[in-house]
Amino acid sequence: MMKNVVAYCRVSTEKEDQLHSFEAQKSFFTEYASKNDYNLIRIYADEGITGTSTKKRAEFNLMMEDSKKGIFECVLVKDVSRLARNTYDFLKSIRELKARNINVRFITANMESLDGGEFTLTVLAAMAQEESSNMSKRVKFGKKINAEKGRVPNLCYGYIKTKGDYFNLQINETEAEIVKEMFDLYVNQGYGSHKIAKLMNDRGLTSLRGVPWSTTAVSRILKNKLYAGYVVNGKSEIKDFIEKTRTKKDEGEWIEIHRPELQIVPLELWEKAQNVNKSNNSGLEMTIHKKRSNKHLFSTLINCACCGYSFRRSSEKRKSGTRIVWRCSGRNHHGAGFCSNMTTIPESELIENIDGYFLSLIKDKQKMIDSMISQYRKKQKKSPAAALSSQLEVLKNKKQKQIQMFENDIISIAELKERTAAIDRQIAQIRLELDNAESPEDIEKKLHQLYCMLSENFSKYSSVANMTNAELKTLIKAIIADENGRIQIELNY
Repeated sequence: MMKNVVAYCRVSTEKEDQLHSFEAQKSFFTEYASKNDYNLIRIYADEGITGTSTKKRAEFNLMMEDSKKGIFECVLVKDVSRLARNTYDFLKSIRELKARNINVRFITANMESLDGGEFTLTVLAAMAQEESSNMSKRVKFGKKINAEKGRVPNLCYGYIKTKGDYFNLQINETEAEIVKEMFDLYVNQGYGSHKIAKLMNDRGLTSLRGVPWSTTAVSRILKNKLYAGYVVNGKSEIKDFIEKTRTKKDEGEWIEIHRPELQIVPLELWEKAQNVNKSNNSGLEMTIHKKRSNKHLFSTLINCACCGYSFRRSSEKRKSGTRIVWRCSGRNHHGAGFCSNMTTIPESELIENIDGYFLSLIKDKQKMIDSMISQYRKKQKKSPAAALSSQLEVLKNKKQKQIQMFENDIISIAELKERTAAIDRQIAQIRLELDNAESPEDIEKKLHQLYCMLSENFSKYSSVANMTNAELKTLIKAIIADENGRIQIELNY
């Protein structure tokens, strides 16, 4: 009776020679099985995946799962390094297969795991791990040499690669003008990264990848010292070549090389941009602090419709006395170029308007409930159950497409399982949420309860002026103010 066997093969990169290529290894196993009268039922093949860890090797992990089903008696592997370059993973896998009476045959070494030669196999696995370690050291050394020579490994916006030289750049004059403008807008005109990105997108300009500009992409340019003519490398390194964990290095260990031919903006302008960034971060910390504040009645409750910042409280001295007003902190901190909202809200008028709003709602219970339901539906657009059902249909269709690809022999059963695993988890989660979703009747019942709470609380205080900030926040989630002075109140439900 023919022995049922499977084979496992792996190629680390596409740059390996043809002898170890993906297709060549598969052909090798097919021919080997035929010559030795084996029934080769499956070839598990990971392509382009590192050998130092088994965590990310989908086919390897699938093979280990299938070994539990008793469908094969032997695993064919060309050599030890193809199975794993991590001694721990190697021995763990070998012993796991041994426990199921499954042999592993290493063809090049002419050794088998069930022959009792674990010591020799361990030595070979350790040698493979050491080879990986040395390779990692060589790569690290090469990167250090390139860093010390001021080479730029990645293409950056504003530059083009020098023909025939991967590590050198030339300035792209068209893109360089955009970079100069970004620095000018940021440093001299008070624009933030978000607004610069919006300006670039409004002009139809795209980033290096040909996609619309994002706040992150703009920030990355403004922080990159390359634009001031300095190449900075060695900010981080891989400490563990097996787990591929990357750690940040102290700034004193960075390698910085001056390359004046790559300078697009003056160093002084770049340094000013870093100072602006530090100032903005400091302002952000102040904003975060304010978000925790409940010092004043409307602290962090009034939000700007234009920039999203909270309104800040200030005093105006007049002949008739001091007037308390609220204005956008984004405009106040960053200037008119950042936010166009000039709205000034007198606190006394806001209190009067909110009191009138609550009184009108309490006066007509059904009107209030209808209003809250209307606001709820506007935010949800449709009921939660309907939204979840819609998501469920999308996921089912997505899964069906993968099944069709398998049926048409476009993908393998292993790929099908891998691609649909996440979809199945999402489907299960949505079905659980659907089971627990509130019905419209439940929502309306809660809104009736909210009405009673609101009516009771407001009646107790008679005016929001008599409440604390914390008490007001139990009723109001946000007050949105636009540049035309319009106010929108969002109830806290």
